[in-house]
Amino acid sequence: MKTSKKLNIKIGHILQTTRKSLGYTQEQFAEKLDLGPRFISDIERDKTKGSIDTLVKLCNIYNVTPTFILQDYIDSVDVPSDESIIGFYQLDESDKDIIRQLISYMNQKKRKK
Repeated sequence: MKTSKKLNIKIGHILQTTRKSLGYTQEQFAEKLDLGPRFISDIERDKTKGSIDTLVKLCNIYNVTPTFILQDYIDSVDVPSDESIIGFYQLDESDKDIIRQLISYMNQKKRKK
């Protein structure tokens, strides 16, 4: 995706899906990030992008690299070997969502124990 045009980066969907897969509400997540729930909502709806500091906080809580969050906007993505084994990044979005929903279910089940 080499281009000199201004990028219109929209990462809200991946952030929302990942937050839900971890079993957090926007309010719980905002508290963990020391941000307001409204700000989390705005990020997830792509109304704001947040700062690089916010990106780092998100990565630390999600336990992912910025590459995971920005994968659709980076020309060469180095996929960690454990994720390349299952081919997660080669799946279409609907299949990725199914896997994220399964992870969400398992995390919620684990929290209830």
